[in-house]
Amino acid sequence: MKKIRHGLRAIGRGLAVSFRWLGRWAGKILSSLKSGRVLLSIAALAVAFVIGIVVSQAWSSDSSDDTPASSAGPSEVDSEPTSYPSEPDDESSSTDPPTTPEATPVSDPGDRSSPSNPPDNTDADPVPTPTPVFLVLDQEPQTYQEALEDAARLSLDIVWPSACMSPLPHPDLLPNAPRTYRSGTHQGVDFRCFARGHPAVAALDGRAVLVVGNYEDPDSDKRDLLLDVAAQLDATPPYTLLTLYGNYVVIDHGVVPDVGHVVTVYAHLESVDPDIRVGEAIQAGQRVGEIGNRGTHAAANGDFYTDPHLHWELHIDNQYLGAGLTAAETRFVYTTLFAEAS
Repeated sequence: MKKIRHGLRAIGRGLAVSFRWLGRWAGKILSSLKSGRVLLSIAALAVAFVIGIVVSQAWSSDSSDDTPASSAGPSEVDSEPTSYPSEPDDESSSTDPPTTPEATPVSDPGDRSSPSNPPDNTDADPVPTPTPVFLVLDQEPQTYQEALEDAARLSLDIVWPSACMSPLPHPDLLPNAPRTYRSGTHQGVDFRCFARGHPAVAALDGRAVLVVGNYEDPDSDKRDLLLDVAAQLDATPPYTLLTLYGNYVVIDHGVVPDVGHVVTVYAHLESVDPDIRVGEAIQAGQRVGEIGNRGTHAAANGDFYTDPHLHWELHIDNQYLGAGLTAAETRFVYTTLFAEAS
């Protein structure tokens, strides 16, 4: 028991000493708090502590987001698209203005047509198709009387396009004569010259619309292949027909009163005069070029002297004069045409 009491007294003395030490330390701290410098330091530490907490929260918020922080509000961020537009085509210019709702045409709200929901109105006009390069009008040819009247009116102003042999006594040199091309029908008048050096002249006042003066004849085999295709089609395509013209000139004479739109063609020329150019005005009787045989079978064989002749055509409203007439009627129409010609 003595030992216990002795131990308790020792503990009590130790505690008393500790409390006295703590009291003195606390007194020193309290006395030091009365200094303004210490109070300012404690306040600065408290502010720094608060700022540190705010910065750490902001940092943790930034690091948890995959995209950089935006200054836009929540409504602006939510309105951003979730997918990005594809890259522009290589051919598009970077300077092209962007498409805006104002620049995009707005369809009529009442128009409910779509690929899956076609319009109910089946009577609407169809979408127009492109016009072909060569257009053949679907029209009835002139009657014999109409062709005869047009020939009589034109005869007052027309001149012979060639001074070579007259084709009038020879039906095989006039339109509608049989040929192995052009669906088997000749559409022009052949003025045979028998020698080179003769000129072709304009039959009426007009303006050149087509001029080919640098034609190169294909060899006979290639020419035959072109004609074989025409035979299979039972018609000569316009672009093939142009190869049979050789060097040629087309003159537009405009709309002749009481006749119609008149055009003449001068083909198989050896050369075209340099003054004959597309768009240039041409006077009746003006030299067009030298008559030859370019575009013919002889020229395809390299013979440019055999059978030189002028192939001449006269078209009224897209049809050659005399289309569909008999040989006798055709001869009389062209005899009337050149009756007053000088």
